Amino acid sequence: DLMIWNCRGAGNKNFRRTLRELVQIHKPELVVLMGPKVKFKDIGMFFNCMGFTASAHVDPIGRSGDIWMIWNPNVVNVRVVETCSQHITATISRQDFQDWVLSAMYASPNSNRRDELWEQLTTIAQSMDNHG
Repeated sequence: DLMIWNCRGAGNKNFRRTLRELVQIHKPELVVLMGPKVKFKDIGMFFNCMGFTASAHVDPIGRSGDIWMIWNPNVVNVRVVETCSQHITATISRQDFQDWVLSAMYASPNSNRRDELWEQLTTIAQSMDNHG
């Protein structure tokens, strides 16, 4: 199971309480957080205590664009294909399920930067078509 949340800040007790509740109810194996607005290293141990001991993250540029992908490596295998300022793309593998690709995007409001994102995603898709 996958959970994606545009949390808009992860540095407070309310976020931690809410995430614990959501994980307890929905039991995701992979969580993507958009816009946490804190440094990953400042909260990484919190995720470890919840069983999400593997991660990939993109630090913000200025005040926007941060993406965190956290997962339980005992249950799901996540192989990061590419990260950049606006996305994390990964191949997701799990026993008894077909592999699939996830691109978690947090696009810039700047249209030129969004165009760069689409070019990057197109290149990744073409590369996967050529190798898959």
